[in-house]
Amino acid sequence: MAGFAQSLRAAWPRALLKLLGCLVAVSLLWTVVAPVYARSLALIGRALIPVLEAAPDTQYTVESGRLLANRTLWLPKQKRRVEFAMPLWDPAANYGVPLLATLILATPAWSWQRRGRALAVGLGLLTFTQIAFVLVTIVATQQGPVISRDGVLQLSDAPMKQYIFYALYHFFAIMGRGFFALLIYLGLIAVGWNTPAIPTVTRGRPVGRNRQRARRR
Repeated sequence: MAGFAQSLRAAWPRALLKLLGCLVAVSLLWTVVAPVYARSLALIGRALIPVLEAAPDTQYTVESGRLLANRTLWLPKQKRRVEFAMPLWDPAANYGVPLLATLILATPAWSWQRRGRALAVGLGLLTFTQIAFVLVTIVATQQGPVISRDGVLQLSDAPMKQYIFYALYHFFAIMGRGFFALLIYLGLIAVGWNTPAIPTVTRGRPVGRNRQRARRR
């Protein structure tokens, strides 16, 4: 970490410009990649519908890059079912992926090969946190009350389960928005940063240019 701080301090104006440039480029790329990312999360959710969803007819769709849960709700007074969409994942709120990619690409003194390895490891770890967030959100959105034409309908009758998944949801919603990306980035820096080796100087023997000057004399 000390070597990273020294490298950043030595060339901070250039590093700042590079960071801003990477941020713009990655943000534009994220608008294209986010729908594909959301569809991948939807595939994982569909495989776990029998475990996570109380209603087996729930469908996960992606609209404008957002992952939605299309569920049905029984209205006892009207004696009919209505469909409603519940947002599960929004690329604008979950900006950890483009943030981590920007930080890795803008890291000074790293070769492109090392940046590629850091992107593979970092984005892989961050994706696991995104999957966990979606799975927790799926369960959490089935616990709270829903306002309908029949009034307020309570979806769950298990207060302890509601408390646990609400706590997990808020943890991922707050900490997952950038914190996980920064934590993974600092871990990559701590593990993968190599301080440039400083050549040792033997007393009584000139090194580099001094050696050449000594030979001329």
